[in-house]
Amino acid sequence: MSRLNELLHQAGSIGRNGDGSITRVGFSREYFQALELLKEKMEELGMRTETDLVGNLHGILPGTDPKAGIIAIGSHLDTVIRGGLYDGMLGVAGAIEAAARLREEGRRLRHSLEIWGFNMEESSVLGGTFGSRCVTGKIDPDVPGYKEKLEKFGLSPEIVRSVRRDLEDYKCYLEYHIEQGGRLDASGTDIGVVSGIVSVVRYDVTARGMSNHAGTTMMDSRKDALTGMAKLIVGAEKRARELNDTLVFTVGKLSVLPGQENVIPGQAEATFEMRHMDKTMTDQLFADIKRMAEEIPDCTFEFSNSAAKYSTPCDPRLIRLIDQVCEKKNIRHMIMPSGAFHDANPMAQAGVPIGMIFVPSVKGISHQGEEYTAPHHVDLGADVLYETVLELDEKGLEQMGAAAAAIK
Repeated sequence: MSRLNELLHQAGSIGRNGDGSITRVGFSREYFQALELLKEKMEELGMRTETDLVGNLHGILPGTDPKAGIIAIGSHLDTVIRGGLYDGMLGVAGAIEAAARLREEGRRLRHSLEIWGFNMEESSVLGGTFGSRCVTGKIDPDVPGYKEKLEKFGLSPEIVRSVRRDLEDYKCYLEYHIEQGGRLDASGTDIGVVSGIVSVVRYDVTARGMSNHAGTTMMDSRKDALTGMAKLIVGAEKRARELNDTLVFTVGKLSVLPGQENVIPGQAEATFEMRHMDKTMTDQLFADIKRMAEEIPDCTFEFSNSAAKYSTPCDPRLIRLIDQVCEKKNIRHMIMPSGAFHDANPMAQAGVPIGMIFVPSVKGISHQGEEYTAPHHVDLGADVLYETVLELDEKGLEQMGAAAAAIK
Protein backbone atom coordinates (compact mmCIF):
# COMPACT_ATOMS: atom_id res chain seq x y z
CA MET A 1 0.00 0.00 0.00
CA SER A 2 1.35 3.42 -0.93
CA ARG A 3 2.15 6.06 1.66
CA LEU A 4 -0.90 8.11 0.64
CA ASN A 5 -3.31 5.17 0.72
CA GLU A 6 -1.93 4.17 4.10
CA LEU A 7 -2.54 7.66 5.50
CA LEU A 8 -6.08 7.66 4.09
CA HIS A 9 -6.90 4.37 5.80
CA GLN A 10 -5.23 5.47 9.03
CA ALA A 11 -7.41 8.60 9.09
CA GLY A 12 -10.42 6.51 8.05
CA SER A 13 -10.13 4.39 11.17
CA ILE A 14 -11.18 7.44 13.18
CA GLY A 15 -14.94 7.59 13.45
CA ARG A 16 -15.50 4.25 11.71
CA ASN A 17 -18.91 2.70 12.30
CA GLY A 18 -19.74 -0.99 12.53
CA ASP A 19 -21.02 -1.04 8.94
CA GLY A 20 -17.75 0.35 7.60
CA SER A 21 -19.01 3.90 7.11
CA ILE A 22 -17.35 6.88 8.80
CA THR A 23 -18.92 9.56 10.97
CA ARG A 24 -16.57 12.47 11.58
CA VAL A 25 -18.82 15.51 11.70
CA GLY A 26 -17.44 18.99 12.30
CA PHE A 27 -16.42 19.86 15.88
CA SER A 28 -16.82 16.25 17.04
CA ARG A 29 -14.22 14.39 19.09
CA GLU A 30 -13.49 12.22 16.05
CA TYR A 31 -12.99 15.30 13.89
CA PHE A 32 -10.30 16.68 16.17
CA GLN A 33 -8.65 13.25 16.49
CA ALA A 34 -8.26 13.15 12.70
CA LEU A 35 -7.04 16.76 12.68
CA GLU A 36 -4.31 15.93 15.22
CA LEU A 37 -3.18 12.95 13.13
CA LEU A 38 -2.73 15.10 10.02
CA LYS A 39 -1.19 17.92 12.01
CA GLU A 40 1.44 15.49 13.27
CA LYS A 41 2.14 14.33 9.70
CA MET A 42 2.63 17.92 8.58
CA GLU A 43 5.01 18.67 11.42
CA GLU A 44 7.05 15.57 10.61
CA LEU A 45 7.61 17.16 7.18
CA GLY A 46 8.90 20.37 8.74
CA MET A 47 5.70 22.37 8.25
CA ARG A 48 4.55 25.03 10.67
CA THR A 49 1.02 24.22 11.77
CA GLU A 50 -1.87 25.80 13.57
CA THR A 51 -5.50 25.04 14.37
CA ASP A 52 -7.62 28.17 14.19
CA LEU A 53 -10.53 29.06 16.46
CA VAL A 54 -13.16 27.48 14.18
CA GLY A 55 -11.30 24.17 13.89
CA ASN A 56 -9.50 24.57 10.56
CA LEU A 57 -6.08 22.91 10.23
CA HIS A 58 -3.43 25.07 8.52
CA GLY A 59 0.06 23.99 7.51
CA ILE A 60 2.81 26.22 6.07
CA LEU A 61 5.95 25.22 4.15
CA PRO A 62 7.89 28.47 3.49
CA GLY A 63 9.28 29.04 0.00
CA THR A 64 12.68 30.37 -0.97
CA ASP A 65 11.31 33.64 -2.38
CA PRO A 66 9.13 35.64 0.04
CA LYS A 67 7.88 37.75 -2.89
CA ALA A 68 6.71 34.77 -4.95
CA GLY A 69 3.45 34.37 -3.03
CA ILE A 70 1.54 31.29 -1.91
CA ILE A 71 0.25 28.13 -3.59
CA ALA A 72 -2.58 26.82 -1.42
CA ILE A 73 -3.99 23.30 -1.48
CA GLY A 74 -6.91 22.13 0.60
CA SER A 75 -10.14 20.28 1.22
CA HIS A 76 -12.14 19.29 4.28
CA LEU A 77 -11.70 16.87 7.18
CA ASP A 78 -15.33 16.35 8.19
CA THR A 79 -17.77 13.78 6.79
CA VAL A 80 -21.52 13.45 6.57
CA ILE A 81 -23.11 11.05 9.06
CA ARG A 82 -22.23 7.53 7.88
CA GLY A 83 -20.08 8.89 5.08
CA GLY A 84 -17.11 7.47 3.24
CA LEU A 85 -13.33 7.33 3.40
CA TYR A 86 -12.44 9.64 0.52
CA ASP A 87 -14.73 12.69 0.43
CA GLY A 88 -12.64 15.62 1.64
CA MET A 89 -9.93 13.64 3.39
CA LEU A 90 -8.42 12.62 0.04
CA GLY A 91 -7.65 16.26 -0.78
CA VAL A 92 -5.90 17.01 2.51
CA ALA A 93 -3.98 13.71 2.55
CA GLY A 94 -3.04 14.26 -1.12
CA ALA A 95 -1.71 17.72 -0.28
CA ILE A 96 0.41 16.23 2.52
CA GLU A 97 1.69 13.67 0.01
CA ALA A 98 2.82 16.54 -2.23
CA ALA A 99 4.77 18.03 0.68
CA ALA A 100 6.26 14.60 1.46
CA ARG A 101 7.44 14.20 -2.14
CA LEU A 102 9.08 17.61 -2.08
CA ARG A 103 11.05 16.57 0.99
CA GLU A 104 11.82 13.12 -0.42
CA GLU A 105 13.19 14.63 -3.63
CA GLY A 106 15.07 17.40 -1.84
CA ARG A 107 13.09 20.16 -3.56
CA ARG A 108 12.27 23.60 -2.19
CA LEU A 109 9.61 25.66 -3.89
CA ARG A 110 10.00 29.34 -4.67
CA HIS A 111 6.41 29.83 -3.53
CA SER A 112 5.29 29.04 -0.03
CA LEU A 113 3.03 25.99 0.09
CA GLU A 114 0.04 26.14 2.40
CA ILE A 115 -2.29 23.25 3.17
CA TRP A 116 -5.79 23.68 4.58
CA GLY A 117 -7.93 21.04 6.24
CA PHE A 118 -11.25 22.83 6.58
CA ASN A 119 -13.91 22.16 9.20
CA MET A 120 -17.61 21.60 8.58
CA GLU A 121 -17.66 21.69 4.78
CA GLU A 122 -20.67 19.40 4.87
CA SER A 123 -24.13 20.87 5.36
CA SER A 124 -25.00 21.88 8.94
CA VAL A 125 -26.97 24.47 10.90
CA LEU A 126 -24.03 26.84 10.26
CA GLY A 127 -24.27 26.29 6.50
CA GLY A 128 -21.98 24.29 4.22
CA THR A 129 -18.30 25.21 3.66
CA PHE A 130 -18.34 26.85 7.10
CA GLY A 131 -14.60 26.67 7.79
CA SER A 132 -13.50 28.00 4.41
CA ARG A 133 -16.15 30.73 4.45
CA CYS A 134 -14.75 31.89 7.79
CA VAL A 135 -11.22 32.04 6.36
CA THR A 136 -12.37 33.96 3.29
CA GLY A 137 -14.72 36.30 5.16
CA LYS A 138 -17.78 35.00 3.33
CA ILE A 139 -19.95 34.63 6.45
CA ASP A 140 -21.98 37.44 7.98
CA PRO A 141 -22.16 36.33 11.63
CA ASP A 142 -24.54 39.19 12.47
CA VAL A 143 -27.44 37.72 10.50
CA PRO A 144 -30.39 37.41 12.90
CA GLY A 145 -30.34 34.03 14.65
CA TYR A 146 -26.81 33.10 13.58
CA LYS A 147 -25.24 34.05 16.91
CA GLU A 148 -27.43 31.48 18.65
CA LYS A 149 -26.41 28.81 16.14
CA LEU A 150 -22.73 29.61 16.72
CA GLU A 151 -23.16 29.35 20.49
CA LYS A 152 -24.13 25.68 20.11
CA PHE A 153 -20.50 25.06 19.06
CA GLY A 154 -18.92 27.38 21.62
CA LEU A 155 -18.40 30.07 18.99
CA SER A 156 -19.32 33.72 18.62
CA PRO A 157 -19.51 36.33 15.85
CA GLU A 158 -16.24 37.76 17.16
CA ILE A 159 -14.49 34.42 16.73
CA VAL A 160 -15.82 34.04 13.18
CA ARG A 161 -14.55 37.49 12.24
CA SER A 162 -11.16 36.86 13.88
CA VAL A 163 -10.18 33.89 11.68
CA ARG A 164 -10.56 35.73 8.38
CA ARG A 165 -7.26 35.72 6.43
CA ASP A 166 -5.67 38.22 4.11
CA LEU A 167 -5.47 36.22 0.87
CA GLU A 168 -3.69 38.85 -1.18
CA ASP A 169 -0.55 36.70 -1.51
CA TYR A 170 -2.51 33.59 -2.57
CA LYS A 171 -1.61 32.95 -6.20
CA CYS A 172 -4.07 30.07 -6.47
CA TYR A 173 -5.99 27.41 -4.57
CA LEU A 174 -5.96 23.79 -5.74
CA GLU A 175 -8.35 21.11 -4.53
CA TYR A 176 -7.97 17.38 -5.13
CA HIS A 177 -11.23 15.48 -4.68
CA ILE A 178 -13.20 12.43 -5.68
CA GLU A 179 -15.77 13.12 -8.38
CA GLN A 180 -18.73 11.93 -6.24
CA GLY A 181 -20.55 11.12 -9.47
CA GLY A 182 -20.22 8.38 -12.08
CA ARG A 183 -18.98 10.05 -15.30
CA LEU A 184 -15.31 9.20 -14.89
CA ASP A 185 -15.92 5.64 -13.74
CA ALA A 186 -18.52 4.88 -16.42
CA SER A 187 -16.31 6.20 -19.22
CA GLY A 188 -13.07 4.61 -18.01
CA THR A 189 -11.48 8.04 -17.58
CA ASP A 190 -8.74 8.42 -14.98
CA ILE A 191 -8.75 12.15 -14.21
CA GLY A 192 -11.33 14.92 -14.31
CA VAL A 193 -10.03 18.44 -14.95
CA VAL A 194 -12.73 20.58 -13.39
CA SER A 195 -14.03 23.49 -15.46
CA GLY A 196 -16.12 24.96 -12.66
CA ILE A 197 -18.66 24.29 -9.93
CA VAL A 198 -22.27 24.30 -11.03
CA SER A 199 -25.11 26.60 -10.05
CA VAL A 200 -27.54 25.38 -7.42
CA VAL A 201 -31.03 26.84 -7.75
CA ARG A 202 -33.89 25.81 -5.44
CA TYR A 203 -37.59 26.59 -5.38
CA ASP A 204 -40.08 25.80 -2.64
CA VAL A 205 -43.17 24.63 -4.51
CA THR A 206 -46.67 24.43 -3.04
CA ALA A 207 -49.54 22.60 -4.74
CA ARG A 208 -53.02 23.50 -3.48
CA GLY A 209 -56.08 21.34 -4.06
CA MET A 210 -58.92 20.50 -1.68
CA SER A 211 -59.01 18.03 1.18
CA ASN A 212 -61.98 15.69 1.23
CA HIS A 213 -63.09 12.24 2.35
CA ALA A 214 -61.02 9.50 0.66
CA GLY A 215 -63.95 7.04 0.49
CA THR A 216 -66.83 9.22 -0.61
CA THR A 217 -65.14 11.54 -3.11
CA MET A 218 -65.16 9.92 -6.53
CA MET A 219 -62.14 10.21 -8.80
CA ASP A 220 -63.70 12.68 -11.22
CA SER A 221 -64.50 15.06 -8.35
CA ARG A 222 -61.13 15.14 -6.67
CA LYS A 223 -58.69 18.03 -6.35
CA ASP A 224 -55.74 16.03 -5.09
CA ALA A 225 -52.70 18.24 -4.43
CA LEU A 226 -50.30 15.32 -4.13
CA THR A 227 -51.36 13.88 -7.48
CA GLY A 228 -50.82 17.28 -9.07
CA MET A 229 -47.40 17.59 -7.46
CA ALA A 230 -46.48 14.09 -8.61
CA LYS A 231 -47.38 14.96 -12.20
CA LEU A 232 -45.25 18.10 -12.04
CA ILE A 233 -42.26 16.23 -10.60
CA VAL A 234 -42.42 13.55 -13.29
CA GLY A 235 -42.76 16.16 -16.02
CA ALA A 236 -39.87 18.23 -14.67
CA GLU A 237 -37.60 15.20 -14.43
CA LYS A 238 -38.39 14.26 -18.02
CA ARG A 239 -37.77 17.80 -19.25
CA ALA A 240 -34.41 18.03 -17.47
CA ARG A 241 -33.27 14.89 -19.31
CA GLU A 242 -34.35 16.41 -22.64
CA LEU A 243 -32.65 19.78 -22.17
CA ASN A 244 -29.06 18.77 -21.41
CA ASP A 245 -27.10 15.71 -20.30
CA THR A 246 -25.39 17.59 -17.43
CA LEU A 247 -28.51 19.37 -16.16
CA VAL A 248 -29.81 17.68 -13.00
CA PHE A 249 -33.16 18.00 -11.25
CA THR A 250 -33.94 16.66 -7.77
CA VAL A 251 -36.85 16.61 -5.36
CA GLY A 252 -35.43 15.45 -2.03
CA LYS A 253 -38.03 16.98 0.26
CA LEU A 254 -41.80 16.46 0.11
CA SER A 255 -44.61 16.90 2.63
CA VAL A 256 -48.35 16.37 2.43
CA LEU A 257 -51.19 18.04 4.35
CA PRO A 258 -53.16 17.01 6.26
CA GLY A 259 -51.09 13.83 6.07
CA GLN A 260 -53.80 11.34 6.99
CA GLU A 261 -54.41 8.11 5.14
CA ASN A 262 -58.16 8.57 4.73
CA VAL A 263 -58.07 12.22 3.65
CA ILE A 264 -57.35 13.45 0.11
CA PRO A 265 -54.31 15.76 0.31
CA GLY A 266 -55.33 19.39 0.10
CA GLN A 267 -51.76 20.66 -0.02
CA ALA A 268 -48.38 19.27 -1.03
CA GLU A 269 -45.06 21.03 -0.53
CA ALA A 270 -41.76 20.11 -2.20
CA THR A 271 -38.31 21.55 -2.84
CA PHE A 272 -37.20 21.54 -6.47
CA GLU A 273 -33.44 21.73 -6.97
CA MET A 274 -31.65 22.12 -10.31
CA ARG A 275 -27.93 22.30 -11.07
CA HIS A 276 -25.91 23.24 -14.13
CA MET A 277 -22.88 25.37 -15.04
CA ASP A 278 -24.95 27.59 -17.34
CA LYS A 279 -27.63 29.78 -15.73
CA THR A 280 -29.64 29.78 -18.96
CA MET A 281 -30.16 26.03 -18.53
CA THR A 282 -31.66 26.30 -15.04
CA ASP A 283 -33.70 29.32 -16.12
CA GLN A 284 -35.10 27.36 -19.07
CA LEU A 285 -35.99 24.36 -16.92
CA PHE A 286 -37.81 26.55 -14.40
CA ALA A 287 -39.74 28.34 -17.14
CA ASP A 288 -40.79 24.96 -18.56
CA ILE A 289 -41.84 23.73 -15.08
CA LYS A 290 -44.06 26.78 -14.61
CA ARG A 291 -45.73 26.14 -17.97
CA MET A 292 -46.36 22.51 -17.02
CA ALA A 293 -47.89 23.63 -13.71
CA GLU A 294 -50.44 25.79 -15.54
CA GLU A 295 -51.62 22.75 -17.52
CA ILE A 296 -52.17 20.44 -14.54
CA PRO A 297 -55.90 20.40 -13.66
CA ASP A 298 -57.58 20.50 -10.26
CA CYS A 299 -54.80 22.27 -8.32
CA THR A 300 -52.80 25.48 -8.35
CA PHE A 301 -49.06 25.98 -7.77
CA GLU A 302 -46.97 28.61 -6.01
CA PHE A 303 -43.19 28.95 -6.44
CA SER A 304 -40.78 30.69 -4.08
CA ASN A 305 -37.06 30.91 -4.84
CA SER A 306 -35.16 29.69 -1.75
CA ALA A 307 -31.59 29.48 -3.09
CA ALA A 308 -29.66 30.78 -6.08
CA LYS A 309 -25.95 30.05 -5.90
CA TYR A 310 -24.61 30.59 -9.37
CA SER A 311 -21.74 28.73 -10.99
CA THR A 312 -18.11 29.27 -9.99
CA PRO A 313 -15.67 28.85 -12.90
CA CYS A 314 -12.17 27.48 -12.38
CA ASP A 315 -9.34 29.67 -13.62
CA PRO A 316 -8.76 28.99 -17.37
CA ARG A 317 -4.97 29.01 -16.86
CA LEU A 318 -5.24 26.32 -14.19
CA ILE A 319 -7.63 24.25 -16.31
CA ARG A 320 -5.15 24.36 -19.17
CA LEU A 321 -2.18 23.61 -16.93
CA ILE A 322 -3.80 20.53 -15.36
CA ASP A 323 -4.92 19.45 -18.82
CA GLN A 324 -1.32 19.75 -20.07
CA VAL A 325 0.04 17.78 -17.11
CA CYS A 326 -2.37 14.95 -17.98
CA GLU A 327 -1.43 15.11 -21.67
CA LYS A 328 2.28 15.05 -20.84
CA LYS A 329 1.82 11.96 -18.67
CA ASN A 330 -0.50 10.31 -21.22
CA ILE A 331 -3.36 10.10 -18.71
CA ARG A 332 -6.92 9.56 -19.90
CA HIS A 333 -8.75 12.68 -18.76
CA MET A 334 -11.72 14.92 -19.50
CA ILE A 335 -12.66 18.51 -18.77
CA MET A 336 -15.88 18.46 -16.76
CA PRO A 337 -17.95 20.50 -14.29
CA SER A 338 -18.37 19.64 -10.63
CA GLY A 339 -21.94 18.90 -9.63
CA ALA A 340 -21.15 19.37 -5.92
CA PHE A 341 -20.01 22.36 -3.90
CA HIS A 342 -16.49 22.44 -2.45
CA ASP A 343 -14.25 24.64 -0.33
CA ALA A 344 -12.97 26.00 -3.64
CA ASN A 345 -16.23 27.99 -3.91
CA PRO A 346 -15.48 30.49 -1.11
CA MET A 347 -11.86 30.76 -2.27
CA ALA A 348 -13.00 31.76 -5.76
CA GLN A 349 -15.57 34.18 -4.34
CA ALA A 350 -12.73 35.80 -2.39
CA GLY A 351 -10.84 36.40 -5.65
CA VAL A 352 -8.37 33.48 -5.48
CA PRO A 353 -7.90 31.61 -8.81
CA ILE A 354 -9.04 27.99 -8.30
CA GLY A 355 -8.26 24.68 -9.97
CA MET A 356 -9.65 21.23 -9.17
CA ILE A 357 -8.60 17.66 -9.94
CA PHE A 358 -11.08 14.77 -9.78
CA VAL A 359 -10.51 11.02 -9.59
CA PRO A 360 -13.25 8.41 -10.17
CA SER A 361 -15.79 7.35 -7.59
CA VAL A 362 -16.56 3.71 -8.35
CA LYS A 363 -20.21 3.40 -9.49
CA GLY A 364 -20.62 7.10 -8.72
CA ILE A 365 -21.15 6.37 -5.02
CA SER A 366 -20.41 8.99 -2.38
CA HIS A 367 -21.70 10.20 1.01
CA GLN A 368 -22.02 6.63 2.25
CA GLY A 369 -19.84 3.78 3.49
CA GLU A 370 -19.50 2.12 0.07
CA GLU A 371 -17.73 5.18 -1.35
CA TYR A 372 -14.59 3.84 -3.06
CA THR A 373 -11.76 5.09 -5.23
CA ALA A 374 -9.22 2.53 -6.42
CA PRO A 375 -5.75 2.86 -4.82
CA HIS A 376 -4.07 3.45 -8.18
CA HIS A 377 -6.43 6.35 -8.87
CA VAL A 378 -5.71 7.80 -5.42
CA ASP A 379 -2.01 7.84 -6.26
CA LEU A 380 -2.51 8.99 -9.86
CA GLY A 381 -4.54 12.04 -8.84
CA ALA A 382 -1.95 12.95 -6.22
CA ASP A 383 0.75 12.69 -8.89
CA VAL A 384 -1.16 15.10 -11.13
CA LEU A 385 -1.54 17.46 -8.17
CA TYR A 386 2.18 17.30 -7.43
CA GLU A 387 3.22 17.92 -11.03
CA THR A 388 0.77 20.83 -11.23
CA VAL A 389 2.37 22.40 -8.14
CA LEU A 390 5.85 22.02 -9.66
CA GLU A 391 4.74 23.64 -12.92
CA LEU A 392 3.07 26.49 -11.05
CA ASP A 393 6.17 27.06 -8.95
CA GLU A 394 8.43 27.14 -11.99
CA LYS A 395 6.30 29.31 -14.28
CA GLY A 396 4.09 31.33 -11.95
CA LEU A 397 0.42 31.70 -12.74
CA GLU A 398 0.85 35.29 -13.92
CA GLN A 399 3.33 34.19 -16.60
CA MET A 400 0.97 31.66 -18.12
CA GLY A 401 -1.36 34.22 -19.62
CA ALA A 402 -5.08 33.81 -20.05
CA ALA A 403 -6.37 30.85 -22.04
CA ALA A 404 -7.21 31.67 -25.64
CA ALA A 405 -10.83 30.74 -25.06
CA ALA A 406 -12.99 29.86 -22.11
CA ILE A 407 -13.12 26.12 -21.43
CA LYS A 408 -16.54 24.74 -20.61
